[in-house]
Amino acid sequence: MVIQMTTIRRVAKAWCLLLLLLPLSLVAQTIRLEAPQTVVQGNTFQLIYSYSGSEDFERVSEPKAQGLQVVYGPARQVMSSYQNINGRSSSSSSVSITYTLIAERTGSISVPAVTAVVGGKRVTVHGATIRVLPPDKDTQAGRSRAKGLGSYIYRAIPSATVVYEQQAFPIRYKLYSSTEFDISSFNAPQYDGFISEKQPDDGRRQLTLESYQGKNYRAVEILNEVLFAQRSGTLTIPSSEVGIRIPVEGDDDPFFSSATLVDRTLRSSPVTIQVRPLPTEGKPQDFSGAVGSFRMKAELLTKTPKTNESVTIRLTLEGTGNLKLASSPKIQFPESFEVYDPKETYEGHVTATNVQGKKVIEYFAIPRRTGSVTVPPLTFSYFDPQKGRYEILRSQSFSLQVAQGKAEVSEEKGSLRQQEESLRTLRSDEGTKEITGLRVAKSWGYLLLYPLVVLIGLGIYFILARRRSLRADSLSYHASRASAVATRRLRKARQLLEAGSREPFYEETLRALWGYLGDKLRLPVSELSRATVSELLRGRGLEESTIQGLTEVIDEVEYARYAPAKEGDMQALYTKTATVISEIDRHKL
Repeated sequence: MVIQMTTIRRVAKAWCLLLLLLPLSLVAQTIRLEAPQTVVQGNTFQLIYSYSGSEDFERVSEPKAQGLQVVYGPARQVMSSYQNINGRSSSSSSVSITYTLIAERTGSISVPAVTAVVGGKRVTVHGATIRVLPPDKDTQAGRSRAKGLGSYIYRAIPSATVVYEQQAFPIRYKLYSSTEFDISSFNAPQYDGFISEKQPDDGRRQLTLESYQGKNYRAVEILNEVLFAQRSGTLTIPSSEVGIRIPVEGDDDPFFSSATLVDRTLRSSPVTIQVRPLPTEGKPQDFSGAVGSFRMKAELLTKTPKTNESVTIRLTLEGTGNLKLASSPKIQFPESFEVYDPKETYEGHVTATNVQGKKVIEYFAIPRRTGSVTVPPLTFSYFDPQKGRYEILRSQSFSLQVAQGKAEVSEEKGSLRQQEESLRTLRSDEGTKEITGLRVAKSWGYLLLYPLVVLIGLGIYFILARRRSLRADSLSYHASRASAVATRRLRKARQLLEAGSREPFYEETLRALWGYLGDKLRLPVSELSRATVSELLRGRGLEESTIQGLTEVIDEVEYARYAPAKEGDMQALYTKTATVISEIDRHKL
């Protein structure tokens, strides 16, 4: 009795301690540390501790780590917002504390956990790991970047250059840039002698800082694939192309952005892969085609098998290699079992150096007789490229004691599949009876409705297909509606003109101009400037007088926003804008 009471007290104390620590853990989860993954030695960077909640975020201790020096901070910033919707008011606030640091050495540096005080309570905020790269060895690279120039490298990076047949190896296509850039096109490589499998992604490319050949670059992975060599010998991974758009700054226009976009095409160098043949010595007769390193686990899921009830044996294979393409082991159930097709599931993960996978096979069978039976072991053979030999995995055998189920099917009646086939044969022999109203459906008047319905359906299909194709090509769709959108915006500008709203009138007029030019030239408004628009229109054969009129209108609208203007000037500016849009619209851009 004393021992029981002591145990109860210990459990009670543990629950009380857990309840006391729960609020602290919830507060700690609301404090977020924002830290860069990679920095350059000698450059400053920031650690930001952010908190969102109702408590008062008082302070956070200084992050101290060997190799990092705090040069400024803590800097405190408070942001708050207030909303009132349908009489219901709500407010929220966030606090951030920022430390500015400098990395004094290269390598991996761990930022330790720190202590924060929130609402008078001390909580622990987890740290982070930062990789510090050495500075550029070539100081000329920094001067080149300041002038808008830069260096760009596009590489194909296989995880191995010597492999065996059917061996899976990842390959990454990576772009290095010393300046800002946008990817405009990409031509994937066309492989000969390889089967390729593109790895799924979320469509977003993450930009990282990386050191290569003594220089620091902005690096991004363009493509990540897994290759399987299909024949031995010397195979070549061909080059691929990626198109980038680089902004180059100029100084010809002091009022407007004069950055020029330059297109550039980069090509990766071909890569030679030596493919070794799989040895014939020691090759098992049931070789699965798997190349790599694997392990196997087999288990009987049905503990008490009964007749006419499903028996399931699950086999799990996992490891590194081409497991996805390997054939699954065969299982030998006794003749008194009705066997069904197995169910396979596969999940994999690709790293920079290998392919990790897991395959689960479930075998199903239904025993038809009672008694003791034995399912022989399952075997899986593969070639291990590290050991240079074939390996065989073998499971245990399975002894089953089949008990009587609900109702055993006799030999005369046959299996369930045989009964289904018999039912199909009887139904086909019986024939079909004529359905009531079938005579009306066979009449000529009813049959003549079919061509009319088909014509109507085709018309609706072509109309919807045209709209779908236009919306699929969003740039062409916006270009086709550029004039209509500009007219709608000018109509709104006209209303603002009549109302005497000066600043909104100029803003709407400028929005109509740039929006029309962006849609018509198939470019985002952020990439438009007076210089780029003039160059594009001149390249598409537009008259110089029209281009000159466009630039004059843009200048007048820009200057008028910051200078006093009369109603007559606003009317004249509106007329000029409508005229220049009409002149550009007459040309097929």
